[in-house]
Amino acid sequence: MKVTIYIALIAFVLALRVNAQNYIGLYKDEIISLMDETQRDFRLNAGVINKAYNYLKYEDKVNEQTLLFFLDEDDCCTYVRLMSDYANLRDVLDSLNSNYSRHSEDKWTYRDQGKTYTVSLKKEEWFFTVSTKKEEK
Repeated sequence: MKVTIYIALIAFVLALRVNAQNYIGLYKDEIISLMDETQRDFRLNAGVINKAYNYLKYEDKVNEQTLLFFLDEDDCCTYVRLMSDYANLRDVLDSLNSNYSRHSEDKWTYRDQGKTYTVSLKKEEWFFTVSTKKEEK
């Protein structure tokens, strides 16, 4: 049991680092390379194919978190979504509040290279999602 909790905490910390890295604007091959280099606890799940969306799907080793990188027709990342178990909610909220400007109960913003990004948290029945996208003007 202690090993499982320890592994889950490591995966969570790594997922927060993934969220801190701005992948929006990067191309598919850049994301794959960066994830391979820096996020060894996440693995690419290339077995899932959805013809309606172009995306990369990464899962952590304990299956508590999933990262989706949504790509446009040129394979450029347009937004990122982290789906996570509720066991991680408090830590994710603490991280969001300390790293971004909070605008409401479930929305934060940050600036990177002159662009503003919106981070939204949505609570679902069995999990929650954190979505990051470039703010529309």
